[in-house]
This record gives sequence, C-alpha cells and structure tokens, in this order.
Amino acid sequence: MKINTDIHKGGVVLYKNRLEVRLEKDTVWLTQKNMADLFNIERSVITKHIGNIFKTNELNEKSNVQKMHIADSDKPVAFYNLDVIISVGYRVNSKQGTQFRMWATSVLRKHLVDGYTLNEKRLKRVEAKYRELQKVVTLIGNVAAVEGLSQEARGIAQVIAEYSRALDILDDFDHERLPKPPGIKKASFDLTYEEGRKIIDIMKGQFKASALMGQEKDEGFKSSIRTIYQTFDGKDLYPTVQEKAANLLYFVAKNHSFVDGNKRIAAALFVCFLQKNKILHRRDGSKRIDDNALVALTLMIAASKPSERELMIKVVLNLMVERPGI
Repeated sequence: MKINTDIHKGGVVLYKNRLEVRLEKDTVWLTQKNMADLFNIERSVITKHIGNIFKTNELNEKSNVQKMHIADSDKPVAFYNLDVIISVGYRVNSKQGTQFRMWATSVLRKHLVDGYTLNEKRLKRVEAKYRELQKVVTLIGNVAAVEGLSQEARGIAQVIAEYSRALDILDDFDHERLPKPPGIKKASFDLTYEEGRKIIDIMKGQFKASALMGQEKDEGFKSSIRTIYQTFDGKDLYPTVQEKAANLLYFVAKNHSFVDGNKRIAAALFVCFLQKNKILHRRDGSKRIDDNALVALTLMIAASKPSERELMIKVVLNLMVERPGI
C-alpha cells in the first residue's frame, strides 16, 4: 500500500485513510481511538503501549497529553501529541505499523539530510558575513586614528571599534569555543573570612542596607572563600588572580549564604578582590569590568544552571582580559 501524507482542513491523510486530528501548539493530536484506526489494531494494544511509554519515562505524560472537549462526549477526552504517536507507531505489530515505520524513517532521514545541508549553507553564509564585519570593524578602528577626521566621526569610529571584542566573545560563546585566557600567576592579596566580613560591614554602612543584609544562613560563605584557595597535589586549583576572582563571584552569588544581599555582596567582594590585587583598573585607568558589565555578569551567574559553571567562569575571564594596546 502506498503511503501518502497531506494536511487539509484540520485532517491528516495517512495510508489513504483520512483522520480528523487537532492541530495545536505546532504539533498534531490523536486520541487512542484515532491511533487504533491509524495502525489498524485493537485500542487495548494502544492503551498498553502508551502506558509503557510513560511508565519507562520515554516520554513525560504531563507535557505530551492534553484533555480536549469533543462533540458527542460529556467529558474531556485525552489527546496525544506527535511524539507519542511516533513512539506507539514504532511498537505496534501490524501491517500499517510497519508501513508507518518505513514512512517515518524516510521522512526523518530526508529531514535530517536536508536540514543539515540547509543549516551548513546558512552557517557558512553567517560566518562569512561575520568575518567581513570583523574586517570592517578593524578598518573603522584604523580610520579613527587618521588625522584630519572630524571629532564626531572619530568618536563614532572608536566606539564601533571597541565593540569588536564583544563580537568575538559572543561568536566564541555561540560556537562553544570560548577560550580560557591566561592571567596573573600569583595573588598579592589573600581574602580571609574576616576580611570578607569587614567588606560586608562597610557596604552595610555605606548603602544603609537592611538589617538582614549580610546575615549568614549557614557556613556557605566560609566555604566559598576556602574553595577559591583549594589545592590538589600541592597545586592551586585556581592559580591566577583572575580565576580566583571569577570563582569567588560565582560561588558567593550561587551559594545563597546570606538572608539578603547575596548578589550585591558577591559583586562587592569581586571588585574589592581585584582592587586589593591591583588589577581592578587597566593601565589606562579604566575599569576592567564596568558597572553595567558587573551587573550583567552577577545576574547571569545567579540565573545560570550549575552545569554551566565552567562556561560562566570563562565569560568572566574573557571580559577581564587586557585589551591590546591599552
């Protein structure tokens, strides 16, 4: 039997059999009865397969089943989305089930091949445009140094050129090739728990914070400080000042050791640690991490997943890199 597929007025034609289905949320929905008709098999078999699919956690029942009202029914009926339909189709033992698997496999193969080819071409075009943009940005930066250029044009050119570093970081982030830049090998200042508490107390006095700010819930804050000085086999796990600073920001922001002010405290300790190690400012006097970047980094870390820790640390390290020629 030849297999045909078509979508027309809310129906999908499979195997020359027309089924009325629901088209919602970018997927199709069938009842158990629909699936029994589709695969020409007893409904009890469909019920058994669906039960096994959810029992073995192959699919999540809550996100793949939807109760809908239909005509001639006094109560909502369970509809199952395309993921469930495909899973059932690969289980049923019938002629229609075999034909379904042949059809699904051919469609998926075509989708994967065509999709890969399309995305490969698209990525190549995007990469080519990005490289072209990089060249343009470099040229603009060079133009900024040309004598006789108006002050306004020079300022605009300089601003655009300065963002080339941000473009590089975003591109490396997207392509999962963000490097781990080298840093200063030895810290001249070691943060202790007592010094950390002193910084927090100064913050509370300066910003008139609530009485709950800086109140510790557990030993988490002490643990955060100890962690950045951890060693293995006699060697620092975080050997550079930048690595210690980035991990300090991460651990204090994520451990939620305080009743209030976790993000503010993490950011303050981060900049004080850089200051006391004499790398808060670049050689030209500008902040290595400006105010907006500090806010963005702290919020990004607080909202990140634990599995993304290494990526978050790399982002912080890349933003602290000394810019060439400055």
